[in-house]
Parts: sequence; C-alpha cells; structure tokens
Amino acid sequence: MIKQLVKPLLTGKGPNFSDLTPRQCGIGDYQLRYKLPGNVLRVTKNKEPCIPRVNLSTDLFDPYSEQSYNREFVHVGFEWWAYKGLFFQGDSGQLGRLTMNIDVNRAATHTPIIEGDLDSLEAYLKKDYWDYYETEENKDGKAGANWQARYEFDNPDEMIEKGYIPPSRLVLVNLPEVYVRELLNGEKWLSYSIGGEGIPGTGVTLFWAYPLNENYYLTVSFRMSSEIGDEDLRYQRMSEDAQRIMSMVEMTKC
Repeated sequence: MIKQLVKPLLTGKGPNFSDLTPRQCGIGDYQLRYKLPGNVLRVTKNKEPCIPRVNLSTDLFDPYSEQSYNREFVHVGFEWWAYKGLFFQGDSGQLGRLTMNIDVNRAATHTPIIEGDLDSLEAYLKKDYWDYYETEENKDGKAGANWQARYEFDNPDEMIEKGYIPPSRLVLVNLPEVYVRELLNGEKWLSYSIGGEGIPGTGVTLFWAYPLNENYYLTVSFRMSSEIGDEDLRYQRMSEDAQRIMSMVEMTKC
C-alpha cells in the first residue's frame, strides 16, 4: 500500500499527461489518431519526422521498409520518455525509459491474416515468433536466439572446446504466453508482451497489434527498460502509462 502511494517518487517523473500533442497518420484505408504526453526525452535536436501516410502496395512500401528481428516494416511514429528521480540516479539521472514505436508490418506468407480478425493475427504471430526464435535456421539464415541459447546450455563441453565459456544459466527471449483482446475506442486490438525482444534478458516490450489486411498489420509497441531500484514497480508504472497512451488511440476506416 505504501509503495503504491509513493510510486511516482520511486519510479520517476515519466510522461506528462496534462500536456498532450495530437498526431495522425493515414495507413491504407485506415486513419490512425493518437495523442502523445509531454515531458519527452530529447537526446538530439533532430527528431525523426512523423509520416503522414503509408500506402499498402509493394512498390510504394518497399522503398521505405526496414527489418528488425522477425518484422519487416515501415516506421510510422516514435517517442520516448525518461523516468527521472529526485536525485541524480542511474544513467544520466534516469531510473528507466519508455520507448514507443508505431510500425506498419508486412506479413510473411506462412499463415494467412484476415482484415480485422484477431484470431488469424494471433495464429500468424505465434508461428512467426516460433520460426524466428525457436528454430535452428530462421529467416536471417541464423539459429534462433532461443534455439542457440538452449544448444549452448545443453552442450557445455562443446562450448569449452570452441574456446567459449558455457552459460551458467539458461536465459531466453520470453515469447508471448497470452494474447489479450482489448477494445480501444470502438476497435479490438491484440495485446501481448515479449521479454528481451531480439536479445535474451534485455527489457520488456508491450505490443498492441491490428490486422490491416491479408498483407499488412499494425503494431504499437512500448519497450520498457529499468536502470536501478525496484524493477517490478517501475515496469508496473510504465505499463500503466503505456495503457493510458493506448486508451487515446483511435483506428477508423476511411
């Protein structure tokens, strides 16, 4: 109870919800509207621009696409917030950081996605994450992070022979265990989380996903990282802030 009452002191300043900036982006036949709280982190003067429209056709999508881990996407929006304490703590006085990314993702062909159908999107994501993290050879032509971690943990003698120190414990990318349907301003989204996306043991990323059509899906993600102190309490605060930001997201069909 006491921890909850002093949570703002223990977790840092974070986003300022009394100072909201409206944003919007056209995505194919959809219009995405959202609001960003103030107190954003400014590391450089140059900030990545917000894209006003994404066309869902291959010839227009490809020139702007990039890849990160299992996803190929066009980056639509970005923002981040620092949770700074009363005293100079952690990295540059930060107790933690919340990073928001909005991406339009191109779907692979292994599992069909149906526009607006969350069951099909869940089936797609389960297959996509398994293929990328749990198989001996993923789309990058490398062993999946979890497959590699298990192999190194189960074969310490081989690791020593190759000149490596075998891991003392098994650390994995924690793939989503539960996919939740959430109603946000009239549209249902699929929410889930990944622990250590891409690299085992690093932070937690919260996702909200929406199936745009059979070829593309939208993700709004929040990567949470903690510097020092009560990590569970800090992640709880960041998760609440992410939920609050998502409560202001509107997805409408034109």
